[in-house]
Amino acid sequence: MGAGAQHIAEIISEILERLPGLGTPPQVEPEQARFRLFDAITTFLKNAVENQPIMLVLDDLQWADRSSLLFLEYLVREIRTSRLLLLVTYRTVDLSPEHPLARTIDVLNREGQLQRVSLSGHTQSDVARLIEVTAGVSPPEDFVEAVHTQTEGNPLFITEVVRLLMQEGDLTAYSGATWTVGIPEGVREVIGRRLNGLSQEAHEILTIASVSGREFDPTVIAPLIEDTNEDQLREVLQEAMAALLIEELPRGRYQFTHALVREKFAEEMSQTRKAGLHATIGETLEEIYGDDVEPHAAELAHHFREAQTAVGIEKLVHYSLLSGEQAIASYAYEDALAHFERGLAGKGVELTGTEPAPDAESAALLSGLGRAELGTRERQTLFQSLPILTWAFDYYVAAGDSEQAVAIAVQSQDGFGFIDKALELATPGSHDAGRLMSRSVRGLRANYEKAQEAINGALVIAQEHHDSILEMETLMVGACVDFTYCRFEESLDRNRRAVSLAEQVERPSVESHARYDLVHVLYAMGDSEEAAQHASALMESAERSGSRQWQTFAMEANENLSSARGDWQTARDFAEQGLAMSPREADLLGCRAILEYQTGNFEPGRAYLEQLLENVWPSPSSLAAFTTDTVPAVVIPLAAYISGEITRFDEAESIALSILDSPSGFPSAQHAARIGLALIAVQRGDAMAAGKLYGAIEPLMATMSPQGPFGPGLSADRILGLVSQTMGNLNQACEHFEDVLDFCRKAGYQPELA
Repeated sequence: MGAGAQHIAEIISEILERLPGLGTPPQVEPEQARFRLFDAITTFLKNAVENQPIMLVLDDLQWADRSSLLFLEYLVREIRTSRLLLLVTYRTVDLSPEHPLARTIDVLNREGQLQRVSLSGHTQSDVARLIEVTAGVSPPEDFVEAVHTQTEGNPLFITEVVRLLMQEGDLTAYSGATWTVGIPEGVREVIGRRLNGLSQEAHEILTIASVSGREFDPTVIAPLIEDTNEDQLREVLQEAMAALLIEELPRGRYQFTHALVREKFAEEMSQTRKAGLHATIGETLEEIYGDDVEPHAAELAHHFREAQTAVGIEKLVHYSLLSGEQAIASYAYEDALAHFERGLAGKGVELTGTEPAPDAESAALLSGLGRAELGTRERQTLFQSLPILTWAFDYYVAAGDSEQAVAIAVQSQDGFGFIDKALELATPGSHDAGRLMSRSVRGLRANYEKAQEAINGALVIAQEHHDSILEMETLMVGACVDFTYCRFEESLDRNRRAVSLAEQVERPSVESHARYDLVHVLYAMGDSEEAAQHASALMESAERSGSRQWQTFAMEANENLSSARGDWQTARDFAEQGLAMSPREADLLGCRAILEYQTGNFEPGRAYLEQLLENVWPSPSSLAAFTTDTVPAVVIPLAAYISGEITRFDEAESIALSILDSPSGFPSAQHAARIGLALIAVQRGDAMAAGKLYGAIEPLMATMSPQGPFGPGLSADRILGLVSQTMGNLNQACEHFEDVLDFCRKAGYQPELA
């Protein structure tokens, strides 16, 4: 298992017994945590097949939960060149398009990683052989033909029919005209008739056992059976095994030979009796598990959910909360959602309105539901978890439970607006206060001075507590603020310090963010060599992070540098890989559009531009939601400048002006908006508009405008030269063009030089 052992041990505790002394993995964002688990298990399996090939068989995949299927998708992608063969089986019956497995099959099909083999029924000769093996006799030919016709070669149906007929008579007697026993129409009917041969006592006990599930423990069902001692129970189980209805498992447990056998017993009970039995089983399990009940919370939640009409909702809610927390701990976020939702439904809590949670248990369920959603949502929809977390947060604030309130704020993405209240509750100078200050910085980006106060405060606390992780995270977020204000030297310093801490702590997402900003700052300053080093290292840290977002951004950063150097094919490859992971990523769509325009491929360029506008700026009515999305504001006029096709300037202008009018707009976004407007003014020959923009763009002289989320990079001096020319100041234009020629030669930016 190597370094992955500590991650696998989080869900398989027995590993701790075999490998004592394993450390606890560092806390990371939900998506990264699940990736690390997936990667650790996959690496283990790939290591296991180095010396010999292995075939891994997964049966009845239609019963797998969503979290497990996500792991399967990851595993299949990663074992393409290994000597591991996955053989999976599933039933196509009732596999609707909404079924979780249907999505996984679709994903694997699209990636070309699935070879499907449809299993048809047995041939008549196969049926004869199966009957011979099952019954121990050579069956008559007309009997085989009748069984084959009636069962359509289904092996389960054949086996059950033969067992039924063996139970009812001699198979050798069923031939030709003497054959009088009709074969039932379906497998359920076959199983039903087989049950008729059981004693009344065995039938009653197996009916009770069916409530436990496919597997059952005799010690659990014994208290449910009246007037039956241990010896009698053992005799009944022997009878059922002889009838091939159940089979023995290790550790004294049993299971029904097929799920349909269990279902046949279970369907004969009334709902009232079923609920009573579930209640008794749940209470019996509580006694058996005693103080060790928590690992079995999901099992108990199931029984008390089925027993609601008999015992109420108190235990259902309690065990739903426990099982939800356990699911989060094992990164099964989809399962956690289901547990928390059931608990909230039991409490009668509606996921609407604005009021805080009604009580502590509801608040805990809402907090869990919000955290589970953070683990399943895409980056663009994380904000939709805000109301759920707010109801829990507001309850804890009102109840004076500062510990829980602070925990929600710290764990939530960027604090979700809880920071100010949480800081009032946190002890000044405490570790939590430092984490909250660090988280608050993103929300303060519109106020540079306040952001610096939070950054410096968090750094002091990090150093006092010797917390390198908090220090690294705070340096990174501080450098990000510097970057958005075009304070390149300050951003370089902080990000280099953050990257140096990556040698001490494992925070690949933070390292990825720092390297991403370093690439773009160094690119802007003309240091393409160091930028390339960080772009290469970014690919590796993004892979370790397990974050699709950072893997996409790593592709974008490398595309930017390749395009700047005129290495079109490499740039195109990076863009394609990034868009394969995130087809709606605006930065990559904009980069790809400009790449095609720059290489003279106007038709594909237009197609990528259309995709960009569809995903970024759907309609003017929703413009307020995209005030920081600067990419179209630059891409539209730049594409027009290259191609001579002056179109859609009104859209680009509206986006740019909305960014400049926004009270929370960042300088980098505003600079990009002005560059877009400058390109429009140049193409319109609007000297007055060009004159107004010159002074605002002038501070960017001797740099490339930052790439990334602020649009494709352009040398500021080229824009200033074009603006000067439009204004009629040709001497000033020449000076800017001479300066940018020198800048591009030194940096190696060939297309911009051209």
